[in-house]
Amino acid sequence: MRKTTTFAVICAAFGVAGTAQAQTLELVVPFGAGGGTDTVARVFEPGFAAKLDRTVVIRNTAGASGTIGAASVAQAAADGNTLGYLPIGPLAIQPSLRDTSYGLDSFDYICQTTSTPVFLLNKSGSANADLAAWVAQGTEDRVVYGSSGPGTIPHLAMAAFTTEAGINSVHLPFDGTGMAMNAMAGGEIDLFVDTATVMESNDVTALAVFSPERLEAYPDIPTMQELGYDLDFSVWQGVVAPKGLDEEQRSALSDACAAAIEAEAFVELAKKTNTGLMYRNAEDFEAFVSRNAEMNAQILRDAGLTQ
Repeated sequence: MRKTTTFAVICAAFGVAGTAQAQTLELVVPFGAGGGTDTVARVFEPGFAAKLDRTVVIRNTAGASGTIGAASVAQAAADGNTLGYLPIGPLAIQPSLRDTSYGLDSFDYICQTTSTPVFLLNKSGSANADLAAWVAQGTEDRVVYGSSGPGTIPHLAMAAFTTEAGINSVHLPFDGTGMAMNAMAGGEIDLFVDTATVMESNDVTALAVFSPERLEAYPDIPTMQELGYDLDFSVWQGVVAPKGLDEEQRSALSDACAAAIEAEAFVELAKKTNTGLMYRNAEDFEAFVSRNAEMNAQILRDAGLTQ
C-alpha cells in the first residue's frame, strides 16, 4: 500500500510540474485590438512563441492610457507566464502624469523591439517653408501646435522643441491623431509631430526628424540636431515581466525577443509601416527606460503639466 501511494504521489507531482511548464503564456497589450501596439504585437508573437516553444496568447486590456494593462502585468505572478507588450506611454510617461499603482521598479525588463522616430510636420503649401521660418514667427508672434493628447509623444516633442527654441506657443490637444490632422488641414494648428505613417497618409510636409541621424527612407529630411536642436524622440515598444523573474528565465525570454524581431514577418511589417526595429537586451532596455522616463518627467515639469 505504501509503495502504491508513493508512486501515485510521484506521478501527481510530475503531472503538476508538466502542467505548469506547458501553461499558456499571456502577452498583455494595454490597448484595444486593431490599434498600433496591438498590430505590432500580433506579428511579434509567432516568432516569440516559436523560439520559446510555448503557446502565447495576446490579452488586450485597454483603458486609462494603457495604465490598466500595465498595472495588470505588474500585479501578476512572476512565474514567466504573464508578460506585457508595452509602448512608451504606460511605461515612461503616464507614471509621471497620474497616480499609477506601479512604477519603473515594478517590472523586470525583457527587451526592446521597436523605435520609430517622429517628424515635425506642417501643412503642405504653408507660407513658412522651413523650421527657421516657424521659429521666427514664434519669436515675433506665436505658433499653435496640436497633439493627440496631453503627455503623448507629439506633445512632449513639441514642448521640448518650443522650450529649446525659445518661441511663444499654444498647445491644442485633440482626442487622437485624426482630429489633429483635420485641425491642421483647416488651419487651426500650425505644427504637429508624428510618425512616418501619419506623414504619408495626410497632406503634410516634414520639416525635420527627431532622430540622431537622417533616415535611410527619407534622406532629404534634416535632423533636429542639424538644425541646431539637440532633440531625439521616438515611439518605442518592448516586453516586460512582473518583478521577480529568475535570471535564467529573463535571459531566455530576451533571446526569444531577439529571434522574434528577426523573423521575416516582423521585418516585413516594419518595412510596410515604416516602423523602426530596435533590439535592446534585458539590461540595456532597463537602463534605456530609466533614462527615457527621467527625460520625459523633466519635459512634463517644464511644460507645467506636473509639479
